[in-house]
Amino acid sequence: MATHTTPSNTSFLLKFIGIICILSFVLNFLFLLLPLQLTDKLWQINLSRTFVERGIEPMLGLGAILTAYWLDRVDETRRSSSRLKLPVFILSSLLGLIFLLIFPLHLSNVNQVKNQALTRINQESEQLESQIKNQLTQEQTEINNQLAQIQNQFGNEQIKAAVEKQRPVLKQQLAAQLNELIKDENKYNQALNNKDLPEAQKNLLKQYKSNPQALDDFISQQTDPQQLAALATQRITKITQEANQKITQLRTQKAQQLKKTQEDAWKELRIGISSILLSIGYIVIGWTGLKGR
Repeated sequence: MATHTTPSNTSFLLKFIGIICILSFVLNFLFLLLPLQLTDKLWQINLSRTFVERGIEPMLGLGAILTAYWLDRVDETRRSSSRLKLPVFILSSLLGLIFLLIFPLHLSNVNQVKNQALTRINQESEQLESQIKNQLTQEQTEINNQLAQIQNQFGNEQIKAAVEKQRPVLKQQLAAQLNELIKDENKYNQALNNKDLPEAQKNLLKQYKSNPQALDDFISQQTDPQQLAALATQRITKITQEANQKITQLRTQKAQQLKKTQEDAWKELRIGISSILLSIGYIVIGWTGLKGR
């Protein structure tokens, strides 16, 4: 009796391990099914991926059970029950069929999701680019309209003469305000850090502190049509460059997203190939066993 104890225990343990592997796979699969989202392509892809990645587990279980029956056959003094052999071969054939069906289904789902993602990326990129271009056109039109209005006003001799009379008063008022800020360092720094203060006025404040003549240049720019036209051209050039930079960044991001989507889709081919290999293995095990009965 002692000489047959080890093979007997080995056979029992192999069957036990095999059943545990199969039950563990089945239970995990049932949990993966919940909640059911049969119409969701991403859910189907994730389910297929997990199913295939864990597909070797039941094969190991089937192999352990069949090895146990082979040990029982070698041990001529023991009669082995074959109650599990037929279900094992049927289960193997069924799994082979499932993995065979997963291959085209998974690749089809991946292709559909990839095409949807590519379409979405292209549409979002086109919408954002169109918004940037429309905003640029609106800003350019607004600046040109303002410039045309100012030029028309300065073309009127009465308005032009009134502006010339106002220059000394305007210079005196601005000089008083600037001198007050320069004398108080706290007020000076607060003005420079004020987000609501236009950048042109901040630059004037900085220049006036070291060069009071900058005030005359500033007033001249604000009242000279040619200077205003030059400033308007600079503003248009600046916003155009900023818009082009945004569009370039947007197109770069779009290219990166398209590349990543394509790469992710290609990676799913691994799941398809693994599914085919598992299908072949299960079908060979199942049909070999069923034919031999």
